[in-house]
Amino acid sequence: MIKHHLADEYLVEYAAGSLPEEESLITATHLAFCRECRIRVEALETLGSVLLEDSNGGSVSEDDFDAVMTKINRQEHPDPKKKNVFDETTLRLIPAPLREYIECDLTDLNWKRSGRGIQEVTLKHDGGRRISLLRIRPDQRVPPHTHSGEEFTMVLDGGYNDGGAHYRSGDVSHLDGTVEHAPVADSDGPCLCLSVQTGPPQLTGKIGRILNPFISGW
Repeated sequence: MIKHHLADEYLVEYAAGSLPEEESLITATHLAFCRECRIRVEALETLGSVLLEDSNGGSVSEDDFDAVMTKINRQEHPDPKKKNVFDETTLRLIPAPLREYIECDLTDLNWKRSGRGIQEVTLKHDGGRRISLLRIRPDQRVPPHTHSGEEFTMVLDGGYNDGGAHYRSGDVSHLDGTVEHAPVADSDGPCLCLSVQTGPPQLTGKIGRILNPFISGW
C-alpha cells in the first residue's frame, strides 16, 4: 500500500501540463503505481475541461480545446520514438513513462559507483537538474547529506527507511535544503529508486564537506 504521495500542487500542475519535465516524469511514474492519485488526476482533468467550457460562455472553440488537451495529455502520449524491446525484469520494475528514458534493459545501463554499496546511472542532466536511477544494496546507509535544491525520490523496487518513515514501491519522498538525512535500504533486498534533483546533494559532516567539491555528475 502506497503511503507517501506527491503534494496536491504537483497533481494539479501535471493535469494542466505545466510541470517541468523532471517533475512531470516522477509524477507520471508515481501515477503508474498509485490508483488513488490517478483517480484524482482524472478528476482534475475533467474539472479543467468544465472550467474551460464555462470561461467560453458554454462553448469551446476547436482551437482552444485542442490546445488544452495537448497540454493535459502530453505526458501520457509522448512523441513517437523507436519501440524498444525490454526483458521481463525491466518490464516488471520500470513503468512505461520511465522506460522512455532508459531505452534498454536495466542490466545494460551504464551503472557507476556512487559510494559504498550504491550504484547510479544518469538518465538526463540539463544544467542544474538531473534524472537518475539509484541501486542500493541491502542494509546500506546513504551518506548523511542535505540538498542545494529539491530532491524527489521514488521507490521502484525494494524499500528504505528515512527519518522514521518507511518507503516502499510507489512511495515518493520530496525534500529540500532544510532537511538532513541518511536513508538506509531494507535488509530483504536491493533498493531501486528514481531520483530527480534540482541541484547537487551536499554531504554533511567533516569528511562530507571535504568531499563535496569532488561529487561527480554535477
